[in-house]
Amino acid sequence: MVPVELELKNFLSYGTEAPPLRFEPFRVACLSGGNGQGKSALLDAMTWAVWGEARKSSGRRKPDADILRIGTREMRVSFIFDTGGSRYRVERLYQESATGKTSQSDLEFQVWEPDGGDWRPLTGTNQRETQATITDTVGLDYDTFINSSFLLQGRSDEFTQKSPSKRKEILTRILALDRYEALQDRARDRWRTARNEEERAAAEVERLEEALEDVPEWKEEHAEVKEEIEAKAETLQTLRAEEKTLTERLAELRAKAEEADATDDALESLAERLDALEADADELDEQIAQADELLDKSDQIQRDFHRWEELSEERDALEEQRERHRGIEKTLDQRRREAREKKNDAEKRLDKLRVQQDADRKALAEANEQLAKAPELKEKLAAAEEAAERRDALKEKRDRRRELADQIKDLEHALESHHGELRARQETLHGQIEDEKEALAQSNGLPEKIDALKEKQDRLPDLREKRDAVKEKGREANEALQSLRGEVEAREREIQKKERALARLRETDDSQCPTCGTPLTEEHRREVAADQEQEIASLRDDIEEKRAAIAERETERDELRERYTTLDDEVDAIESEREELATLREQRRRRRERQDALEKRIEEAQALDQKIEDKAYGQEQRARRNELKAEREAIDFDEDAFEKASTRAARAEQYRSRLGELDDQEQRRDELKENIAGRAEEIEDLEDALDSGAVLGDLPDEIEALEEKLADVDFEPEHFEEVRRRLKGLSDAPERMNRLVNAQKNRSSWKKQRERTAGRIEDAQQERADLREKREALKEALEEKPALEEQQDAKAEERRTCEQEMSDLQSRRGQLSERLEQAERDREALDEAREQQQDAERRRSLYDHLKRAFGKHGIPSLIIEETLPDLEERANRLLDRLTDGQMHVSLETLRDKQGGGTTETLEINISDAQGVTRAYETYSGGEGFRVNFALRIALAQLMAERSGVRVRTLVVDEGFGTQDEEGIQNLVEAIRTVQDDFDKIVVITHLEELKDAFPVRIEVEKDPALGSTFEVNGV
Repeated sequence: MVPVELELKNFLSYGTEAPPLRFEPFRVACLSGGNGQGKSALLDAMTWAVWGEARKSSGRRKPDADILRIGTREMRVSFIFDTGGSRYRVERLYQESATGKTSQSDLEFQVWEPDGGDWRPLTGTNQRETQATITDTVGLDYDTFINSSFLLQGRSDEFTQKSPSKRKEILTRILALDRYEALQDRARDRWRTARNEEERAAAEVERLEEALEDVPEWKEEHAEVKEEIEAKAETLQTLRAEEKTLTERLAELRAKAEEADATDDALESLAERLDALEADADELDEQIAQADELLDKSDQIQRDFHRWEELSEERDALEEQRERHRGIEKTLDQRRREAREKKNDAEKRLDKLRVQQDADRKALAEANEQLAKAPELKEKLAAAEEAAERRDALKEKRDRRRELADQIKDLEHALESHHGELRARQETLHGQIEDEKEALAQSNGLPEKIDALKEKQDRLPDLREKRDAVKEKGREANEALQSLRGEVEAREREIQKKERALARLRETDDSQCPTCGTPLTEEHRREVAADQEQEIASLRDDIEEKRAAIAERETERDELRERYTTLDDEVDAIESEREELATLREQRRRRRERQDALEKRIEEAQALDQKIEDKAYGQEQRARRNELKAEREAIDFDEDAFEKASTRAARAEQYRSRLGELDDQEQRRDELKENIAGRAEEIEDLEDALDSGAVLGDLPDEIEALEEKLADVDFEPEHFEEVRRRLKGLSDAPERMNRLVNAQKNRSSWKKQRERTAGRIEDAQQERADLREKREALKEALEEKPALEEQQDAKAEERRTCEQEMSDLQSRRGQLSERLEQAERDREALDEAREQQQDAERRRSLYDHLKRAFGKHGIPSLIIEETLPDLEERANRLLDRLTDGQMHVSLETLRDKQGGGTTETLEINISDAQGVTRAYETYSGGEGFRVNFALRIALAQLMAERSGVRVRTLVVDEGFGTQDEEGIQNLVEAIRTVQDDFDKIVVITHLEELKDAFPVRIEVEKDPALGSTFEVNGV
């Protein structure tokens, strides 16, 4: 990660006036300024932007609030950096509310798109996801970063002061060895999977072996069933042939039965046809007879028809005269009715005028009577208006009392509402308290669980040490075994060598001894042979003793292996409980928070209970209510006097209304007098018109003219009725005439049709006789059908029984065949299951080895062992330049244990110019800083080459004041020496002599009002 640009606002001592810090113009720069001016804050801003952590906030309960500039509420840092060939920008924001009780934060992550010339967002759905993306992009977490490339104030000894186990953890992260933990987890998961598959395969093998036990019995039964099926097939074939013969004979009889049924149907149909033909013949005979009768009366029928036509014409003419006579009569009746109606209307009008005249005279008398009461009403109105004034004065007092009563009621309602709210809060608090107590009661066992798990975790180092000790003993036992086996093999080779020498001694004919070169006599031969045999026997005894020792060592080794496996499983089990312990600790922390919250709620509930009991609420409302009550009591108001005044005042409007009515009555009296005089003249005129008949107008003349016209119409109703009576007597003449014409036209054809019908009847009767004869013959042939059906049913039942037996046998053979086929498949599955079992066993063993190899004592430990010499060499090269060869550092990974043996560690040993190794704490501050600096640079270089993540930035912010002039010069030279390994190096100091050593300087100043700012010089 190489910084490109940093922009910050209200971060620590920086306000809003600081310019952006651009890193591209320089490679090495000195960041200088007085103490407390804000030098290190610039670097804290970088780490806070990327990881949300900074030096001055590390380990705090509210880290972001601690680095917010005092007096401000919003802090923002924007940081642009390069890594992996791309440019990224991260923006982190922190805000506090006006009260400071709540806060919120925001995090944005973007990558620069050169093609589009804009930033593309990489921000996740939440800050946790975004932070994970940033960490993956950078490739380092905060702790690893500051322990490799940041030498911060107060933390330069972060690596050296850590415990050996912590140093190994830091080195593990730097070397990216934590991936082996994931590999170990994967190997463990696959080991468990293989173990489960092995168990399942073993169970499957056992199941298949049991399933194949009955195969011989199934094969024997299958052969027997096959023979039974062959015999049953022959029987069934015979039964089916016999049934077929019966079925064919029965089919012939059933065909004859169907033919007999068809004959019966034909006879029935023929009978119906004969009946129809005979009915047709009878109908034709009747038609011919009727035609003969009509022809005999032909003359009379024709005369009656002509007379009917003459009377019809005369009737039509008379009907026309009758309609004219009726029209005149109708008009005459209408005019007479109109005359009567006009006379009646005039008489009704006259009666109405007389009634209205009487009513007006009566109303005039009543009006005179009412007008006489006006003086009395005016006196009553004056009294009512006086009462209204008294009522209004009393009403103002009553309204004020009511207004005060409403205000008092509202205040009492507010007090009740406040009391209800307090009671509701009281109940809520008590309910929450009970819930919290219940929840806390359920977690009472947490301390014991945590103590139990912690006790196991505390045992973990001892168990690991025991396991390592067992492992070491096992290694020693293996070495001893190998040594003993080597000695046995050596003894066996020596025996073989001596046996060959003894054989040569016994077989040689030379005069010299082949072993010692002296003259070989028989006595010497026997002595040498005896010595050789004794040595061989001694060697064999030694071999037996060593073999016994090997057996003892093998037993010891097996016991150690079993012990090691037990301890390793116990260590794995305890290590797997770490997450559970962390969960329980988190639950304990939450329980403490709940306990604190419960105590606060109890305090709040007690205060609320006391407040409700003392009625220490709504004091202002209570005081205001009492004031209003006093004011209401002071108002003098008589309810009875108010009611009486209201009653009298209410009558004023009534009196005004009646006086107004009297004014109307006076005007009405004048109108009545005029109406009476005008209506008397109208009555007199109407009486004259009725007496003279003038009300009828021209109606009398019209009535006289219509009476004369009616007399001129020649219509005799009696003659008209006589004509109608005669026509009625001849009403059938037209029908008889039609029937006569039809008879004249169709009689000859009816005669011929009757002759043809007679021939058809004769043919049908002959056909009926033939069918009856055929039906009798069929009945004789069908007499044997019932017996044949019984035989066929019996044979079919026998055949079905045989088929069912055959089906049962075939089903059983199918079952046995399926079993045998399944058995064959089971044999193949058994072979496959055995192969799977062997494969799973092989994989379980393989992953067990991998699980141990990927563990912290496996490959990671070997890599660290191989890496440490390189780290030590790099640190010493730099330390040699820093101290002129006066100091040397060495790293040890093994140390002797008090009880014997060794254990893994990561110790830092420092030797002075005399080669004396002393503890790190015994060195001066300047010497300690040189060691820290050398180790830090070595770690950064090592990471750049071996961890896969290149650390391209180095920041030195530590302890230059502890260095003498020569040490400072050596430090500058060291920085110049390693500058090619980094893209950016920033050295933080307040020393003038060190500032001058760097051409580019970032000089920081702090204004009391505006905050810190800086200026870049030398670019």
